[in-house]
Amino acid sequence: MRKTKIFAGLTLLSTVALTLVACGKSGNNTADESKTASKFKDTVPVKTAKDGGTVKVAIETDTPFTGIFNDELATSAIDTEVSQYGSESLELLRN
Repeated sequence: MRKTKIFAGLTLLSTVALTLVACGKSGNNTADESKTASKFKDTVPVKTAKDGGTVKVAIETDTPFTGIFNDELATSAIDTEVSQYGSESLELLRN
């Protein structure tokens, strides 16, 4: 009975370990990622402020932008982050 429990425990442990290793990130993409990362600047240039103009915002993500600007229907944090600049609550409009 004791040997059966030990064997079952080792089998379960090895199955979990193999599953985690199989789902792990492979190290083959590191060269490609470093090439694309070097194309972008690490710092933001400091410029004087202008009166008027347009604010441009960039967000870098791995997933595509779905474009849902309604807070109740937005399914990702990226949609909410992009739409925050154009969304105003009714409380702000009341003043």
